[in-house]
Amino acid sequence: MEPMASRVICIGGAAVDRKYRALSSLRMATSNPVASERSFGGVARNVAENLARLGAQVSLVSILGNDDNGRLMLEQLEPAGIDTRYMVVSQTSATAEYVAVLQPDGDLAIGLADMAIFDEFVPALLQRAEREREADWIFADCNLPAQTLHHLLDRSRREGLMLAIDAVSAPKAMRLARDLRGIGLLFLNLDEARALLEEPEASPEAAAAALLARGAARIVLTLGSEGLVAADSAGIRRIRPVDADIVDATGAGDALIAATLVGLLKGLDLHDAARLGTAAAALTVDSSASVRPDLSLALLETTLSLRAALE
Repeated sequence: MEPMASRVICIGGAAVDRKYRALSSLRMATSNPVASERSFGGVARNVAENLARLGAQVSLVSILGNDDNGRLMLEQLEPAGIDTRYMVVSQTSATAEYVAVLQPDGDLAIGLADMAIFDEFVPALLQRAEREREADWIFADCNLPAQTLHHLLDRSRREGLMLAIDAVSAPKAMRLARDLRGIGLLFLNLDEARALLEEPEASPEAAAAALLARGAARIVLTLGSEGLVAADSAGIRRIRPVDADIVDATGAGDALIAATLVGLLKGLDLHDAARLGTAAAALTVDSSASVRPDLSLALLETTLSLRAALE
């Protein structure tokens, strides 16, 4: 695939990530020795940076506090190739924070999120970005309030937008309406799908089919170490994961989203685009960074070629 300058607007979470990796197996209700680090994250912010590294033109629409964390994040975004003209600064809330407590092997033990600032993310804050008429895709995450998600869905139905949404978590998935028409691509895991459908025993394939029936045009339903299910009008297919040594699982889903969108922008079908996403996820968990610094289309293609040669 040749690089091309496609435009994506990412709307949603931007946060300070604090990671605490346990130096031995975690024990509850006592002190655990850890190694700590701070970086910048948030679903929409991470997706935007991954997209920029993969050659897309990206604008980020998010809300930051008028504090040191917010100022430092803004300073980091432009050098990463992200357009920040639609960013909003709150005078009343602190920049969001996400704390990831990791097992020694890098797997997530518990995540803690202070996302109160996103309650201020009302539809009116999207007005400037909505004047942008050249976006190939709009991506939004469910850190947004329900009214803002519904606003985006309504606009997508009226104007035929290419709208992708990430559920983020089971509770936040419930912010979506029952009617999913207007969603061009829905990313979620099995727990989130079951919560949204109120079907706690649904199989991955049954959940994907039910979400299509509710109106979403495409589904990418992730299954952790078992890969994912990709579903659209052409059918429902399982895709195996790309093998990787887990250094840090944080950000893998965001990389998968970005690479899948880039694959669709390059003209791939959903199955092949999601395969590209699995390569991005594997490369990300194999890195200590939430967004792998050397991520590129060439690296994704090499990773998939190597897997094909081993099969």
